[in-house]
Amino acid sequence: MDRGNSTKVDRRGKHLNMDERIILERLLNNGESIKYISSVLGRSERTIRREVLRGTVKRKKSDLSEYTTYCADKGQIIYDERAKKRGKKKVLEKHPEIKPYIAKKIKKEKMAPDIIAYTMESDLGMKVCTKTIYNYIDAKEIPGVHNADLLEKIYRKKRSKKAVLRKDRRCPGRKSIEERSDKINNREEFGHWEIDLVVGKRKGSGAALLTLIERKTRYLIIEKLKDQTQQSVVKALNKIERRLGASNFRKQFKSITADNGSEFLDTASLEKSIYGSEKRTTIFYAHPYASWERGSNENTNKMIRRFIPKGDDIGNYSKKYIKKICEFIANYPRKIIDYLTPREYYEFMLSCGI
Repeated sequence: MDRGNSTKVDRRGKHLNMDERIILERLLNNGESIKYISSVLGRSERTIRREVLRGTVKRKKSDLSEYTTYCADKGQIIYDERAKKRGKKKVLEKHPEIKPYIAKKIKKEKMAPDIIAYTMESDLGMKVCTKTIYNYIDAKEIPGVHNADLLEKIYRKKRSKKAVLRKDRRCPGRKSIEERSDKINNREEFGHWEIDLVVGKRKGSGAALLTLIERKTRYLIIEKLKDQTQQSVVKALNKIERRLGASNFRKQFKSITADNGSEFLDTASLEKSIYGSEKRTTIFYAHPYASWERGSNENTNKMIRRFIPKGDDIGNYSKKYIKKICEFIANYPRKIIDYLTPREYYEFMLSCGI
């Protein structure tokens, strides 16, 4: 090879490929030095020496005497064999208990990969990051688990946060979400909730679930409603106030943010206490078609859909089953609150007298 025409192509940080190994073999056979070869291939001398050592083979001359030389094919074969043992397969082969652990957590316990990565450290004594678990599933390394089992991944879509104009159905005197304080918006203060309905099939019984999410702790309350009327929503709030008492309700329900559904339009009845004429809470209303303004509601409703798929008649689900759903979500660790469960965080806030 003409030294004067050689150009250095810097490929440091990348693995040698087959073409480069062939060049390496040819230059070595021509008697070129390691230093010169490293300049031609744009690699360090140490990389070239390691590759020569890896691909060195014994051959025989015509007189049957042996000699050693570098073989590009041998170097590539060894590289490919070692590459197969790297990454996820190496971990899964070394720790076969990982596969059934991930499968059980996703299929039976309905946990997300992020929570599995957190619990695996305490349960199995191993650290595997969330992205690695997603890679296992994408590569079909976990038997029986598919992307369809990961509701977070299915529902994860980019939404345009653009307001859509529609007929204003607001009643005079209603408070807009724009009137909420920064403490509420930034989730700094305990006792501010989001409210929504989870509905079933249109031609079913008409039953629905009223969901209330505390914004700071992500604690969930579910009440089953016989229908989707204003009266049923007010009745459910009355039931909660009766259970807590007037004073505790006002402390724990400082405000509630709703959408513009007709079931939430009776502001006066929603705010009025059953124990007198005093207000028990303040209702704020999000902008039309702005579901991201009640993000906690939206995310929690997706978790409920793991147990009650869209199109099912909610009237067919017992209160006992719905309570189990609520308990599951209340005891589900959340990364956003440092892997505490909503119940733990909620009870901590109550114990602080906030």
